[in-house]
Amino acid sequence: MTNNDATLSIRGLTKEFVTPEGANFIALDGIDLDIVPGEFFIMLGPSGCGKTTLLRSIAGLEQATSGEIWLGEDRIDRLPPYLRQVNTVFQAYALFPHLTVRQNIAFGLEMEGKKASSAEVKNRIDEMLELVGLGDFGTRKPSQLSGGQQQRVALARALAKRPNVLLLDEPLSALDLKLRRGMQTELKRIQIESGITFVFVTHDQEEAMSMGDRIAVFNKGSIVQLGTPRELYSEPTNRFVAEFIGEMNFLTVTLDGGMVRTAGGNHIAAEAFLEPPTGVGTVTVGIRPEHLRVAEGGTFAGEIIASQYVGTDLRLCVRTGPEEEVWARVDANYTGPSSIGDRTALAVAPRSARVVRA
Repeated sequence: MTNNDATLSIRGLTKEFVTPEGANFIALDGIDLDIVPGEFFIMLGPSGCGKTTLLRSIAGLEQATSGEIWLGEDRIDRLPPYLRQVNTVFQAYALFPHLTVRQNIAFGLEMEGKKASSAEVKNRIDEMLELVGLGDFGTRKPSQLSGGQQQRVALARALAKRPNVLLLDEPLSALDLKLRRGMQTELKRIQIESGITFVFVTHDQEEAMSMGDRIAVFNKGSIVQLGTPRELYSEPTNRFVAEFIGEMNFLTVTLDGGMVRTAGGNHIAAEAFLEPPTGVGTVTVGIRPEHLRVAEGGTFAGEIIASQYVGTDLRLCVRTGPEEEVWARVDANYTGPSSIGDRTALAVAPRSARVVRA
């Protein structure tokens, strides 16, 4: 098997912990997952959902209760961490403060225990420094680097060993917003240029959407949806995903012979739905704020109770009934009614509303 051509396969992986109170806690509940070679794969979810436990299980830092982990044709869950063809970049970069950048990168190569000439090691270090954009920083100590540069050194050290899979546990969480966004672009570039499979853990949906080829959304130890960023945003299969990926208005509606009536007494036309709901009863409908526009005679008429200018958008919250409020995102240059207390009406874009299951 050549480097980087192995699919990472998880089969029936379960991890149980015993809490201090003596209760059993299921951190992973029978995970099945295939991550293909060369993929930038994201594991996304709130704290305690199991994503980091899965990453640590792949790395060999946690022992699964049951299940299997395969890298290509090799079962690796029985192997110690140092024999697995994976490497990990943690939140804390763990650079050696007394070593230079070059020495930090060389450390991982030296720990492999394989014989390599000094020329081979030098060439590998040079290659990694260029890959992460630090070609002129090799003689500096970590204390002479910014947070983003330290993160790149940690990345170069991990990549220098040419793992089949690189595991990244929220490595950008300590960076400020502007630097984090810049590093998102850099990480994607590095992943594409190296061709190595990246498995990236985060709780930040914007981070996940901007980098991932595919995203697995975790909740309570299970994968609740797996898909591309576009699929997760446009076609959430349940309320948890719809809430976690972007913003969504949730409305309780009553169905009656093709009529869709909200709790606030507003009627949503059939053409507003991707798939018009049928039958009789009560369901939840989701509408993204950007799919609502200000329009005279629109579906949702009421009083503006919040107005937020956020640079690219103007966010308006309109109370449309005694217990019903909807948020809309309109163009920042909008000059119509936008102050608290103003009255306005919002229309739903065609084929944008959808029934959302629990």
